[in-house]
Amino acid sequence: MKTLLTTAFLLITFLTNAQNQPDRRTAIHVLVVGTSHSYGQKPIEDFKAIIDKVAAFQPDAVYGEFLSANDYNAIPDYWNKATMEKRFAYMKGINYPAPGKPEKFIRQTTKLLHDHPHYHQDRMKLARALYLKHDFGNARYQLYRLDKARPAFGAEEVAAYKAILGEPDSIYTARSNEYHNIAFPVIDKLSLDQIDPMDSQRHDLNWQAAWDKADPLFKAWEKSVEKDSTSADAQRYKALMKRTVELEKASNKAGSEGHATIYFNSPDGDEYLNIVNFYGARRMFGAKGFPEKEIDAMMAQWQNRNTDMVRNTVERARKAGQKRVVVFVGANHRKIMVDGFRAMPGVTVRELNSL
Repeated sequence: MKTLLTTAFLLITFLTNAQNQPDRRTAIHVLVVGTSHSYGQKPIEDFKAIIDKVAAFQPDAVYGEFLSANDYNAIPDYWNKATMEKRFAYMKGINYPAPGKPEKFIRQTTKLLHDHPHYHQDRMKLARALYLKHDFGNARYQLYRLDKARPAFGAEEVAAYKAILGEPDSIYTARSNEYHNIAFPVIDKLSLDQIDPMDSQRHDLNWQAAWDKADPLFKAWEKSVEKDSTSADAQRYKALMKRTVELEKASNKAGSEGHATIYFNSPDGDEYLNIVNFYGARRMFGAKGFPEKEIDAMMAQWQNRNTDMVRNTVERARKAGQKRVVVFVGANHRKIMVDGFRAMPGVTVRELNSL
């Protein structure tokens, strides 16, 4: 009897532990790449080196800071809602027939273009269908492919573009961002056909409210410190500003040498962006009159968004059966998301500069 009880106990323990362990079949390897949202109209960076490094990771999916159609439709308002609605309205206003079964059309046309990438008019129709579905990330990717092909368009393709999508220089203008220069070329190099969305904006109004409350209080505190430059708090703040200037110079130097992305994926880049974007973050906590409560509230909303993005990536990758994914984010998200991924069971994290 004792043997049977012991065996049963061991079996229950094994099953309990197995349930608490991440399923190895759903283990995910994530590469997080922090980027600038603008590399300038005439970038000097050698993007090919970054593209090759990311491609060597061999991801089977690329994620970016785009909302899924469902997430976009579920949010009544956020900072970019009005602009997006204007873009969708522009596309709807073009008198061109929509496919009868949009989802089927998108699947079939994506497959067709994988095999026949020079079917430009089919790509135009796909970009339009994705726009109307509110899948902005993939619409942008298809417009990127068309933008690259446009110099070789004949008269028929030029006319088709205007009829299906409108004026090319109105619908696609963002050629300085990380998607045009890095993420979309990675997708092309690996023949992945699409970008997956992982952004979250459901906390945006709370984030804006917290930021609006913290900003004037910080500026008032800053002025009070400047009036008494000999105090211990003033000396702390002076040291912080000195460090900020050092980091800014390093950032500018890296950018001028074409190494901005490498800098943004470094500890110094993380520190610099954390200081300048969050009023020093918590580095001045303890100083007299410093708005700790308001800065904490602001950073809590920032944490909420990044937590959502980590969870979205992992859940969507597992649902799609993806094992290796690369995540492109604005560099200020990088460190907090790396930490978030490392806290997720069954997730292994790599960073660009360690490849």
